Amino acid sequence: MKNFPHQFNDLTKIFNALLAIKQLIDEETALKDENFGELLTRNEIYTYRDKSLTIDEFLALEEEKPKANRGYLTVARDIRRLFELLGFLTVFEDKSGSLSSQAIQLLSAPNEEVKRELWKNSFLQLGLEGTDGEISHPYRILLKLVQDKPGIETKKLMLALEAENDSIEEYERIIDLSELTLDEILESTGTSESMGRNAVKILPGIAEQLGDIARRGNNAFPIGRIVITEDEISTEIPPDATNPEGVPYSQYRAVSSDTIAVDPIFNTISTVSIDYTESIRIRQQRLSEHQEIVRRLGLFCEERAFELYEGKFDCLSTMEETALVFEIKTILSSMSDQEKQTIKGVGQLKYYKFSIVNRQMEYEDIKEFLVYSQKPEVSLIEFCTAENIKVVWLEDGIFRIYDAVSNADVDFEPLDFV
Repeated sequence: MKNFPHQFNDLTKIFNALLAIKQLIDEETALKDENFGELLTRNEIYTYRDKSLTIDEFLALEEEKPKANRGYLTVARDIRRLFELLGFLTVFEDKSGSLSSQAIQLLSAPNEEVKRELWKNSFLQLGLEGTDGEISHPYRILLKLVQDKPGIETKKLMLALEAENDSIEEYERIIDLSELTLDEILESTGTSESMGRNAVKILPGIAEQLGDIARRGNNAFPIGRIVITEDEISTEIPPDATNPEGVPYSQYRAVSSDTIAVDPIFNTISTVSIDYTESIRIRQQRLSEHQEIVRRLGLFCEERAFELYEGKFDCLSTMEETALVFEIKTILSSMSDQEKQTIKGVGQLKYYKFSIVNRQMEYEDIKEFLVYSQKPEVSLIEFCTAENIKVVWLEDGIFRIYDAVSNADVDFEPLDFV
């Protein structure tokens, strides 16, 4: 199994360590373990257990130990190697150093979103050489493992460091190994338990922070395996899944108008032998429109002092004993598209009302709303009304609703339903 730096996986700490490297380079200080390790300690990037010691006292005690036993030197050596693997740093024979344009770009990133994409690209490009000289890309292998084996035990992600290269044959070997028990994997690969633990200390945590995987208990799931249609995003969660604290995952969560319906980050679309590119673009446009409507609706309700939730439903607004459950549908002008979206939306509303809002959240006074991106056909409004579902749509940036009493279109006011 290939060796990979395994000191810490917190991207904020790693970023601050890169700032420390830059500081040493700017000061023309050699990137020796002692210099880098001391700066990591003084900047509280590397921390020690005995908090009663000052930093100077700690460093003085470390000087009394053999170099091999000085933890802050080991950390410095490992982090420096990580930066070299990421292509951030070149260290010369005299221990002077130079940062790459990629590292400088990361350090000057204007916001967290740009920083995250730069981190992700760097880890995807990270190549690791084995004793035989062959190169593999462990982060890519890890993501592919999680995609192909959703729910894989996180410990088995050590196999991302087992691959000799990026060939199909080698990946098939890795997949076969993943079918074994953990003990069988260790025995088959000649890996000790400590090496196995070290092999999963870093990359799974990095992938989680970058939004590429989700870890639930001892298992890893792909974030990328999201079901995306023109009007919704859904992620399948096993009924018995729990979070790392052992608490069962809830099908709803409290949000605000700032955190509801966060836009997904789409990967670059590539043309294949059968070109679905334009179709995918249309679906992405409709998804973006869907998310924008959810955000508008969330803000609209929040301004009226409703509490907001999202979950399998698109938006739930509650006030005292009343819950308004909304399902949003982007529609085209064609009747077939509107029918498909309406039938789907009605079924979703009925199920979410029963299984989540009533059974789990224990609301009795529940109102259902199907919200469209434009006014649907009258026959569909009549159908929804017969099912006791209110029909709302966006018209010139204003939410409108069909009033069954006056048989007219009026401005939507959610407070009227409390």
